[in-house]
Parts: sequence; C-alpha cells; structure tokens
Amino acid sequence: MDTSTDFLFLNERISTNFNPFYEVEYLVIQTYPREIGLRVSKRDFNYQSAKNYCELENMAHDYTSFGVRIFHEQKLWDIDFCGYPSKISKQQDWKISPEYLLA
Repeated sequence: MDTSTDFLFLNERISTNFNPFYEVEYLVIQTYPREIGLRVSKRDFNYQSAKNYCELENMAHDYTSFGVRIFHEQKLWDIDFCGYPSKISKQQDWKISPEYLLA
C-alpha cells in the first residue's frame, strides 16, 4: 500500500532540494549568519526573478542576509550587474571558505 510519504517527490518544493543544480542556474542562498553549510532559498533560471526574490528576502529578515549566486562550471560564482559570472564565490561545496571567515 502506498503512503503519503511515498509521493513526496511529486511535491516540487520538496523534490528540488534533492535535484542536482544545473549549469547557469541562479541560486538565492543564505549568506549570513555564518553557518557550517549554506541554505538555498530559491532556484531559478531567470536572473531578474532571483534578484527580486533575494531583495524581498533581505527586506523581510532582520538578522539574515541572502545573496544571488550562479552555478557555473560545477562551482558557485558571484555575478555582475547583468547576471553573468564574474568571479568564483567564497562559498563553495556548501562550506564557507576560511577567507570568508577572516573578514
């Protein structure tokens, strides 16, 4: 007999957490407070949509900060004002790099 948990993969909100990230996918991630891992808040292929969501999240939270990154060449990249990869982000492999903690 099937149970309700057997069909959780049909719920988009739950299933996207387990799907791999795709090339040039924009990720809105939690960048503050500094934790061991980073939390992805939104995945989108539209830069403007991801940017708007990030701005709303930053206005809605007092003690949390969000940023938009792009998944490119199997790494997270910072983006320029047009939405293109500019430099490799300090947050990689869901761990915070030591240089980020020194700041």
